[in-house]
Amino acid sequence: MKRWFFVIIVVFYTSSLTMAQHFKTDEKPQLVVNVLVEGLQFEHISRLWNYFGEGGFKRLINEGTFFPNTQFNYISGGSTTDCASLMTGTLPAHHGILGDFFFEQKTREVIPITFDGKSVGIGSQENHSPVNLFASTFTDVLKVSTNAQSKVFSIALNASNAVLLGGHTADCAIWLDTESGKLATSSFYEKGLPSWCDKMNTDFSLDNMTDFIWQPLYAPFTYNYPSANDISSKNFLYKAEKYKTIAEKITAFKSTPFANKLVRKLAIETISKEKLGKTIITDVLSLQFTVNPHIPNAQELLSSEKEDIYLRLDKEIKLLLDSVDLLIGKENALVILSANQSGNMSMETMKKHRINCGRFNASRAMALLNNYLMLLNGQGNWVEGYFSKNIYLNRRLAEKKSLDFKQIQYQAEQFMMDFQGIQSVYTTENLAYTNGSDYDLTQKIKNSINFRRSGTIVFTLLPGWVEVDGKENIVGPSERTHHQTFVAFYGFDIKPQENLQTIQFVDIAPTLCNLLSIPPPNACVGRIIPLNK
Repeated sequence: MKRWFFVIIVVFYTSSLTMAQHFKTDEKPQLVVNVLVEGLQFEHISRLWNYFGEGGFKRLINEGTFFPNTQFNYISGGSTTDCASLMTGTLPAHHGILGDFFFEQKTREVIPITFDGKSVGIGSQENHSPVNLFASTFTDVLKVSTNAQSKVFSIALNASNAVLLGGHTADCAIWLDTESGKLATSSFYEKGLPSWCDKMNTDFSLDNMTDFIWQPLYAPFTYNYPSANDISSKNFLYKAEKYKTIAEKITAFKSTPFANKLVRKLAIETISKEKLGKTIITDVLSLQFTVNPHIPNAQELLSSEKEDIYLRLDKEIKLLLDSVDLLIGKENALVILSANQSGNMSMETMKKHRINCGRFNASRAMALLNNYLMLLNGQGNWVEGYFSKNIYLNRRLAEKKSLDFKQIQYQAEQFMMDFQGIQSVYTTENLAYTNGSDYDLTQKIKNSINFRRSGTIVFTLLPGWVEVDGKENIVGPSERTHHQTFVAFYGFDIKPQENLQTIQFVDIAPTLCNLLSIPPPNACVGRIIPLNK
């Protein structure tokens, strides 16, 4: 009897020890650095691979677990959509961030997706917060799980990206305000702008960085591509002094490699000054970089400017990783590198190579649609609003005239199909009954709409077509049916591996939650990615 009692005690102790080891807090990373690069494409990294040093992109990809086949199962409306999906692990249909802007049906105005009239900008005249984000983020869950002991910061070039990368419970979301040229945040965050950050606004250190002179990092003849400024030369030179206003200068600055340098410096300052990663309670720092220079055909690797911004970002990533290793330790920190959706070919290139493309003038189409609906149903403002392939029909006018609104929807749907460049037209009501795989275009469209924010009718353009405004300026990315990026996990005992399985972009958040031993966000649809540890 005593022997069996002893065996039971040993088994219980061994099981308890195994569980304790599985759930012990020191098995969680002390710091998570979440890096999202706007416009980054793995095809570009592959072409420049031999020009990179060993400590940046190569370090993340060779020394971490690398997933080159990462898919998007929704259609992005802009970088904010991807920021929200990254943080929530869910689709625009659930988190509600359909694009950088949205049409407010009550006021009939197009406003920034993160606009919040109740929050006041600090260092900015703009009013931003994450209140329009319907779903929780993995950092929200982390904050609640640690009783707000975790520190959460985000740094981005633009306000909307900063607040969405920060989530609802961030200590602070920091961005570079275009109008003021200052580092800014929102009164939504109770602690306001950190004092060390505000000091940069007044001691001229920020001004010194934004007064840029951008010329080639290396000898011009060593670049693979000519400058976008002069097709006959590989020289380029951009100066801040050529811009007349602060807004013009900062807009240009955000498309130079020095914007990435600013984000990297702010990241290191945040880790140091805010003492991130110094305890067993996990902290999170989310960052936005860019490889989109302010030049024609910015999405393509066809200019020395584009090449230069990649080469310089590689160095910034090395400096960031070096600092994380020094301040926190590679084994105590987890770094994630990912990218948003981006087009890989401009209209000019498609035209040059006789690939099908075109321009769709939405304002002209809406005027014609409204005239057509008036012809069938009488006078009135039948098209109540429009934004980003979303048509808002006037339901109240139909009720006032005692007309069948479904019939008006059908009329509009059929009329839109006759426009050149239109690929598909749907009523949001009909999309509700769509069921398909992650690779089905109609299902992706359904995943990309939210019935509280989307129009009565949504449509897509043919591949290669872009939407333009009344002045023929492109106002949106070209239609893409191929949505792919890559993800790399580095540090925290992550073993080097290239994993060729197909994963979804929305899988990143639940994977992080699994590593942190916390529940997934409340609208999460992603799956846990198996990491080699």
